[in-house]
Amino acid sequence: MAASRRELTQTISAAAAGLPTAEDATASAQGAVSLPTDASAASGDRILVQSDTEAFLALFETAWRPLDPQLRFVLRLIYARLKGLPPPAQLSPAELRRINTELSFYLNAGAPALPHIEERTISVPSGLTRVRIYDPGIAAPAPTVVLLHGGGWVMGNLDTYDGFARQIAQRSGLRCLSVEYALAPEHPFPAPLDDCIAAVRWALSEGSALGIDARRVAIVGDSAGANLALAVCIALRDGGTRPMRGAALLYGAYSLDLVTPSQRAYGGGAYFLGTADTARYWNDYLPDQAARQNPLAVPMLADLADLPPLHITACEFDPLLDDSERLAERAKSAGVDLEFRVWKGMVHGAVSLMGWIDAMGPEVDRIGEFLRRVTRNGR
Repeated sequence: MAASRRELTQTISAAAAGLPTAEDATASAQGAVSLPTDASAASGDRILVQSDTEAFLALFETAWRPLDPQLRFVLRLIYARLKGLPPPAQLSPAELRRINTELSFYLNAGAPALPHIEERTISVPSGLTRVRIYDPGIAAPAPTVVLLHGGGWVMGNLDTYDGFARQIAQRSGLRCLSVEYALAPEHPFPAPLDDCIAAVRWALSEGSALGIDARRVAIVGDSAGANLALAVCIALRDGGTRPMRGAALLYGAYSLDLVTPSQRAYGGGAYFLGTADTARYWNDYLPDQAARQNPLAVPMLADLADLPPLHITACEFDPLLDDSERLAERAKSAGVDLEFRVWKGMVHGAVSLMGWIDAMGPEVDRIGEFLRRVTRNGR
């Protein structure tokens, strides 16, 4: 059974001061840190590390002050682990993926147990990939939401999104099919999108083996996954394939505009995602300049008419806030059935930290209500 939020908070608070930073852990793994020879030295080193960490965290206190208090708490824990590392824009893809995996405890905290979880390997254009079905206990054939993970098209996998997949399955009452796809920069556009389209088509044609009702399939994605989810909807609309019943798009990257008001206000690095990081992820995903004019890569360029119902969310302190607001305005003007919400006091990536934040539960419940509504009836 998953630990309660209070138990997690108490455990982490008690242990946090004694844990090494990410910098310390990396150096130790490389043999660059020698252990103290006596207890007094160990105690002195711990005091220095704590002091250094507090000085580092103090750099962000003003920026964090307006945030949800529980979010501030977990940000302090995570940023303490990241102290001493270069910003994401300067890290290699391998380093980003390693750090992302090491943060899985924070990303998956509080995830509920489910009656049945099953993994399959399927063929996609890039080769073989994993999909994982999360069943909250609903009889087959069941309405299903396909989950496309975030991570700047560069990182993320089934395991780093296990917590959110469990949450969305339980809170929506739908089965959730979580999908892995080829990652940039090794596999730039259109490879990640092609894999996602293939996985959705597999769910529609072969998913009955996992209890999926092909008539009642929706899609959800966050950040880069929201970009991909919207692009999947556009591609299916234009390609004559059975369309998604709806799409929940969480704080996505939809345009190449890096000088929006929200980028200027929140892109300095205090809120997980910075403007320099966003530029780096776009460069990894779209190294070909011609692809930057493709509406499947940059959905803000797309014709949004005749899309399925959309639930678009944004975080108040997110450099991508303006992307979501502009997309919602364009979709509404195109006549799309639209729900739009701004998550107050939240930063980019907040849904992955929902196990720590009481306020996120009702917001994910709203996503679940939307998914139930759009998949209620077959057709």
